[in-house]
Amino acid sequence: MTDYLPQVATVPFPMPRPEDLPDDAPAIAAAAPSVLALPAGEVARPASRTGVAELLAAARTARTELGRVSSTLVGDDPGESRPNRDNDLAFGIERHLGDPLALFVQAALNAHIGILEIAEERGTGLDQASWCDLVKGFDTLLLWLAEPTRLPAPLPVPGCAGSGRPEPLDGLRRWVRGHHVFMVLSQGGTLALNSLAAAADTRDEEGAATAAGVASRVMWACRAALAFAGDASPGQYQAEIRPTLMPPVAPPQMSGLRWRDHEALVVALTESRGAWSWLAERRPGALEDFRTALDATYEAHKGVCGHFVGSQSPSLLATSRSHRPAVGVIEQFHRLRAGTLPAPPGAGPHR
Repeated sequence: MTDYLPQVATVPFPMPRPEDLPDDAPAIAAAAPSVLALPAGEVARPASRTGVAELLAAARTARTELGRVSSTLVGDDPGESRPNRDNDLAFGIERHLGDPLALFVQAALNAHIGILEIAEERGTGLDQASWCDLVKGFDTLLLWLAEPTRLPAPLPVPGCAGSGRPEPLDGLRRWVRGHHVFMVLSQGGTLALNSLAAAADTRDEEGAATAAGVASRVMWACRAALAFAGDASPGQYQAEIRPTLMPPVAPPQMSGLRWRDHEALVVALTESRGAWSWLAERRPGALEDFRTALDATYEAHKGVCGHFVGSQSPSLLATSRSHRPAVGVIEQFHRLRAGTLPAPPGAGPHR
């Protein structure tokens, strides 16, 4: 773990391995201990939704109610690639074995608390819509896991003040905590997409629609998490963030695209194509909603890169012989991922 991390986040940040999580909604219901209902109920209380400070206090109480999650650190892991490991080390993430769903909820609460602390103390540069999407992502996952047969009703989201005057390491603090959020949301998106595929296999239209709704909300939250992670000036990026992504601090070509949680999300997205096709024949709006959220997430990622380094700066993934702009690399992946989804009924191929 790198020396700067304890200055900007609570580390280590324990998470389950994505492959250890339940495969579908029935498995979630069977695996979810009754104690998971307590954190969900705490953050949903009307009194918890009156302000950022109140929501932060509720999230901390929810974490206390969840209790200590018994777990052990994963040792040698044949399923972990070297780039997977590099990314975890760079952000203080540890993989743990134990009750995977409880570990996931613990990670979600820790990530939520991490951004609420910043929002309460320093404000945020996110617009209100993005801030609402970010909070709703956590709300949706906590409530859905407690009752995976229905799509949770949206809860009120307290407004957040704008960012105050930057302090040392503010940019890096938002960067690290924003990535903790994104990895939690990636696992949540994988849970939802796998549940969608399983429901479609059994021709459970309501279950598929519920999982699709969760996946869309989580994808909108992913967009907001990227914006939160990039809530810094170009100067802060150059001074605080970029040095942590390059040698000697990080290995060459380190990229979040090679994070195991992101890789699992991409696999789930690819394998959900047939399920989206089946559901779109019955509820075309579900596919449209998810496509819109996915497109917006990639646009947000391009926006963060463009804000920090401009549209022509080479990607960290580029080799010494390549000068592909980072924004262009993201757009290439956007086309690939969007291409795994079916076109909406009556529409041409997605561009």
